[in-house]
Amino acid sequence: MASEDAPTPNLKDAEDLALALSEALSSGNSEEAVEVCQRLAQLSVPVSVSVSSRAYPQHSIRLKVGVEDAQSDDYIPLSVVVTADMTIAQLKVKFSEDFGFHPLLQRWVIGKRLARDGDTLYGHGIRQTGDQAFLFILSAQAAHLTRYQHNLDLEQQRIEGIMESMGSIQLFSRGVGGGGGEKTPPLQEPEKIPPIPPPKPPARARPVVPPKPQLGWACTQCTYVNKPTRPGCEMCGEERPQNYQVPDIYQPDPQEVQRMQQENLAILQYEQVQQAQQAEREKNYQDWLETENQSLIPNATETECPICFIPLEPGEGIVLRECLHTFCRECLKGTIVNNQDAEVSCPDICDTKILDREIKALLTEEEHQRFLELRLSIAESRAEHSFHCQTPNCRGWCIYEDEVNEFHCALCDETNCILCRAIHKDMNCKDYQDDLRIRAENDQAAQQTKQMLEALLQNGEAMKCPRCDIIVQKKDGCDWICCLMCKTEICWVTKQARWGPNGSGDTSGGCRCRVNNLPCHPNCQNCH
Repeated sequence: MASEDAPTPNLKDAEDLALALSEALSSGNSEEAVEVCQRLAQLSVPVSVSVSSRAYPQHSIRLKVGVEDAQSDDYIPLSVVVTADMTIAQLKVKFSEDFGFHPLLQRWVIGKRLARDGDTLYGHGIRQTGDQAFLFILSAQAAHLTRYQHNLDLEQQRIEGIMESMGSIQLFSRGVGGGGGEKTPPLQEPEKIPPIPPPKPPARARPVVPPKPQLGWACTQCTYVNKPTRPGCEMCGEERPQNYQVPDIYQPDPQEVQRMQQENLAILQYEQVQQAQQAEREKNYQDWLETENQSLIPNATETECPICFIPLEPGEGIVLRECLHTFCRECLKGTIVNNQDAEVSCPDICDTKILDREIKALLTEEEHQRFLELRLSIAESRAEHSFHCQTPNCRGWCIYEDEVNEFHCALCDETNCILCRAIHKDMNCKDYQDDLRIRAENDQAAQQTKQMLEALLQNGEAMKCPRCDIIVQKKDGCDWICCLMCKTEICWVTKQARWGPNGSGDTSGGCRCRVNNLPCHPNCQNCH
């Protein structure tokens, strides 16, 4: 009698049509396959179509697998034997059986793609031995895998394994069929199964033996147990805990004694080196103090003066402090005496300046005084609001402000009018300027001089300094000239300062010659 929930005729027809479709596709009969598909579609039942494992290559493939998790810095290489028709789900089960990783914890990446359970290895390009895949192991918390679920899956696998092993066992009836005089064929004896041994009695629990006391200290970084006297970890070099004390009963072994002797010797050598370095530093400091107390530093080696080319024995030359160039005393002195600037540059191709203490030591008292007076006059000429005393041969001068109209010279005890730039006793400024105009009209020499200067300015043969307003001329050469009073560099062709307010090299102002490789004027004749 058939069961009540037997398949309906529609399902039976669907099974037959599915089998016919499989045979048609396998044989390559496209017309029959189309006809079967149409009939199968009319039944409207779910159908699964897959490629048979016989279509894939049947040889085994040794797959290289790199296993890693969130805690590892690099993957662990493994190899596993697979076939091309194996699905990712089957691969997960195989890894679970071989290595104990639950399928829910496995994430496979093949060819930079995350593989799905239904995909085959062939579909991901696994075709030959040596192909590689990567397995990332999730944590149980990330995969939502509980211990109960894990134990349940293990029990299910164990049951399936028992069922598979029982499938090969054949069962036989005890009764013997009679009648008809037909003889029943002899029954085969069943395979003898070894009896299950009785369970062993539980072993008696052994008494717990207390662990031996540990001699040494455990590293907090790598947990390696080091010898008590070792100051740092032998494995990773981590420092010994501060609160650890070497036990009094501990006796170091010969190797440890040798190590401690070597450490003491190394400490002694280190202290000796430190003492030698300290003595050397002290000596260098004393040498520096001695050198600092000298105004002029003599040369320590034999050399040659680059100006006069005279050989200099040790101690005969002078080494400049700022640039360490060496010259003879006479050449340095001549450079300072003939200098017309407030600062004296190194005679060599150098931008450094000779220090004041070196200048004072090289010059006599009279020469040094003249050098200071030159500096004072240059400072006066370069000062924007300077005024020199109008008394003949008086060296007094001042720097005035806008609200100051008079300057009382402390050297000659005369009062100068800054507005009129003259000394006019018992006269106010108006009376003095009227008197000066009258005298200029009657003084023929003064009138001629005034007319000549005005003609030079009009003809372009002279110009006024853009800073101090005195009249300057160019005799010959390039278009670069320098004011004799304020030392301002002037571009002759443009009649303005060569550089900006910050001095030499400042192209924010001035004639801006050669900025962007352009001359300052079409007629420029090298004003730089």
